[in-house]
Amino acid sequence: MSPRSFDIVVRPRFLSFLLTAALAFVALVPIASPASAATQVCVLACDTLDPSQARQETFPVPDKTLNGRVVRLHVSDADDMAWASIDGGTTGDAVWLDRSWDGGATWDGLLGKASIPSTWTGTRTLMYNITDPRNHKRGLVRACGDAAGVGCTNWVYPTVCDTVCDGTSAAQAAGDDQPIPSTTLYGRTIRLHVDQKNSMAWGSVDTGGAGDEIWLDRSWDAGSTWPDGSSLGRTSTPSGATTTRTAMYATRDPRGLLYGGAVRACGREASHNEGSCTAWYRPAPTRARAAADALMTSYDPTTAGGPAVGGTLRRPSPP
Repeated sequence: MSPRSFDIVVRPRFLSFLLTAALAFVALVPIASPASAATQVCVLACDTLDPSQARQETFPVPDKTLNGRVVRLHVSDADDMAWASIDGGTTGDAVWLDRSWDGGATWDGLLGKASIPSTWTGTRTLMYNITDPRNHKRGLVRACGDAAGVGCTNWVYPTVCDTVCDGTSAAQAAGDDQPIPSTTLYGRTIRLHVDQKNSMAWGSVDTGGAGDEIWLDRSWDAGSTWPDGSSLGRTSTPSGATTTRTAMYATRDPRGLLYGGAVRACGREASHNEGSCTAWYRPAPTRARAAADALMTSYDPTTAGGPAVGGTLRRPSPP
């Protein structure tokens, strides 16, 4: 056989072999998940728990009516998890959860997305965790639906509640401690105030003028990050006044298994863009409570929550 004949016969066979091998290799390589895919969260149970295993069912936010369909958020505080449902719909209508770790500014969407099957009028998602205490992250969730248009419920638990809730007036504080030095900015004095008994805090700005601002930052990881607690209670000094203060904000979230939160007071002088903040501080009424809160910040409910109960872990008693 001449070299030319060899090329005509063998090369096509060789190229066919290479193509077959390449296709087989591609089939063996797993398809990468989308970059925006949400990371699974495990607390007392892991994301995607079936709602039939929920230990509680409440409806803390109003339903969303969407072109005659009802989109509903279901919450089990006992599990710190939520799921969504859509009812009164038709085949192909969809429902899912959104979860945010920065107070609703951004979110992981389409969690547990489910579509109504043929002949059905409703469906639901699986359950997802609301908070992630293992990684010091406080979350919000909402239910969303797509039925000839997209709509969502309100976010659940945007306000932290302990003995009292975020937004409570500082006039109701059980004491006014100032445990860390104030900071100054263009002659203004920025202070952090603490109600140790109730683990609440607020900020104030003094010797200033109209338009000066004061707010709190709140962190669940000792001040390393504060994505869901930036600019809390941001308040401007009224015209004719030289001082103002924020409302109070909690530093413990027992419902979300988040304890030992740290706060700082920050302010801005009206005519400048830069601000100044105090140091971070963690309120606690007693040394024992301070120690308990510090231990809870390193608590991992996936490994230290106690014996398994129905596929989940028992919720620990708050310190």
